[in-house]
Amino acid sequence: MRTRAFIFGLLAAATAACAQSDRKPAPPPRPNWLLDVPYIAQSVLEDTTGTPDAQHVVILSPGPIDSVAAFYRTRLPPMGWRMVSDMSDSVHVSLYLERGSVPMWIQMDAQGPQTRVAFTATAGQSGARPPAGPPR
Repeated sequence: MRTRAFIFGLLAAATAACAQSDRKPAPPPRPNWLLDVPYIAQSVLEDTTGTPDAQHVVILSPGPIDSVAAFYRTRLPPMGWRMVSDMSDSVHVSLYLERGSVPMWIQMDAQGPQTRVAFTATAGQSGARPPAGPPR
């Protein structure tokens, strides 16, 4: 009888220890600074990643790079995004915008009749210059 109680107690302790070790704290929620950034109709989401300090979204948009760039140049400022830098050539457009203390880089690359658009937003400091954007 004692052996049975001992084995049952040992089994219960092992089960409790296993159940406790499987519990991991939930990761903190990631900010979603890009939630209200508009996408051109029929854009396809390619990738989304992030940390508590940064968010990165990549889409493939229909249309040539000049049309896609014009869309973001005209749509974002009325939404509170201030254009800080706008550099482009025939195959690449790089926009840098700020809204409050949140900086955002938009890198666009011509992909034939479509445009690959990469958005990156980070936790910024009000009045402080953000780190350099993603390498080209």
